[in-house]
Amino acid sequence: MIKNAKNRQEDVLKLIVKRYVETAEPVGSRYVSKQLDLSSATIRNVMADLEESGYITHPHTSAGRTPTDKGYRYYIESLMPVKAVNDAMARSIRGECGNAIRSLEDVLERASHLISNLTNHVGLALFSEYHKLYLDGTSHIVEQPEFKDFKKLHNMLKCLEEKRDILDLLAGDFDIDHLTIHIGKENGFSYLSECSIVTRGYKVKGKVSGRLGIIGPKRMSYEKVIPTVEYLADSVSEMLEELDV
Repeated sequence: MIKNAKNRQEDVLKLIVKRYVETAEPVGSRYVSKQLDLSSATIRNVMADLEESGYITHPHTSAGRTPTDKGYRYYIESLMPVKAVNDAMARSIRGECGNAIRSLEDVLERASHLISNLTNHVGLALFSEYHKLYLDGTSHIVEQPEFKDFKKLHNMLKCLEEKRDILDLLAGDFDIDHLTIHIGKENGFSYLSECSIVTRGYKVKGKVSGRLGIIGPKRMSYEKVIPTVEYLADSVSEMLEELDV
């Protein structure tokens, strides 16, 4: 798409993603032009180019634009600022990890609950060997404007309840240590087309044994979610090492 890291297309796409994540409302050219101090005509032309390339889309009921799955993917991989977890989150995670633990199940239940509370998304913890999946905080789905459509909400809650499709989706990531992100239609299921799944592997005795992460709307704050998932996965690996499971 873009050769120059600081050209107008990148600036406009970055601004649209950030604004849409904050407001859940399509972003208009007037807002973008004010933020970038460029004419509305210039911004409209840039938006048209981004839309033609598949990075943003134009909802029928609005003059504004929203990011596509492709737009989110480019933002995450090329534009998003890299951040560490803030001190408050780090203290919460270390405090929880410092509490007495009894078993692997105990660790994973706590981890899914903790990451749900920290991100306000559905927390996910998977133990690969037995294909055991822990989910926490499904009520957070209801809070998102994407799921005001009852049919979308019903299908999503059914998926979370049955868990099988999520296990199938993550099967290819079981042995991967690094972070993986499945955005919207990349998930392969129509009822997950408004969601992103962000997970990172954790280790038991030096071997990747499962994944921790979140399920939430693709309109999420990735710069907050990603470092939180990574920090928690590392903390859980350390916990399990001490537990000697």
